[in-house]
Amino acid sequence: MKGWLLAAIAITALGSLSQAIQITQIEFDLLVDQGETYTLSFRVGNDAQAPQAITLYLGDWDRLPSGEHRYYPPGTLDRSLCGWLTFQPERIVLGPGETAEVTATLAVPASPTVRGTYWGMIFVQGEPRPVEVEGTVVMAVERFGVKVYATVAGTERPAGEVRRVEAEASPEKVTVTIEYQNTGNVNQWVEGTVQVVDRKGDIVLKAALEPTPVLPGAERVFQVELPALSPGIYQVQAMLDYGGDVVVAGVAGLRVR
Repeated sequence: MKGWLLAAIAITALGSLSQAIQITQIEFDLLVDQGETYTLSFRVGNDAQAPQAITLYLGDWDRLPSGEHRYYPPGTLDRSLCGWLTFQPERIVLGPGETAEVTATLAVPASPTVRGTYWGMIFVQGEPRPVEVEGTVVMAVERFGVKVYATVAGTERPAGEVRRVEAEASPEKVTVTIEYQNTGNVNQWVEGTVQVVDRKGDIVLKAALEPTPVLPGAERVFQVELPALSPGIYQVQAMLDYGGDVVVAGVAGLRVR
């Protein structure tokens, strides 16, 4: 058995409201082998002033091209690992200030068809509780998600492509839109550079793209705003690094009147 710590991210945010549920760690991936079993653990705490029951359950998720999360029943996605994952307990009752450990077991199938990255989520959900928002008392439910990624060692096939680059100029700014697709089988962190070149070949504008996660098979839209340009004809170049052997690129023409 191999031991790993697990991470948690908030799914349903309550803005400036204090969180009653606390979960240790943030996020990480597992590098796994076919046929192996792994143990995962994290702690759940109750920071509320009253006892509360916390329910845990599995689910699938992915992202829209804009980056927002979408959620599904377990086993919905082709690369769901929810069928490999079990955990206990499924329900916890915690008094004020108490914590409890959740232990999960990830059993990777011993199959040569299991290749690349798989993922799922353990949802951690509290009871409805009254909170005051701008003078009005509402019932709020806190829900967090513990993300679990598993990449099968030796089966990684990173690949990606820039599908489209589009540039639009206004008197105030230049907006560049880049459509990228992860065509490989592993989770990626994609970063890169956007630059604008004039007719002489000189770089007149340049901006960096921050590292952004893109799931296998998923599309991601990057949008960059650059300072306004003087009238002329330009070429916009987008170069993205997905962690593979090559950098992928796309270009678009731009006329500023």
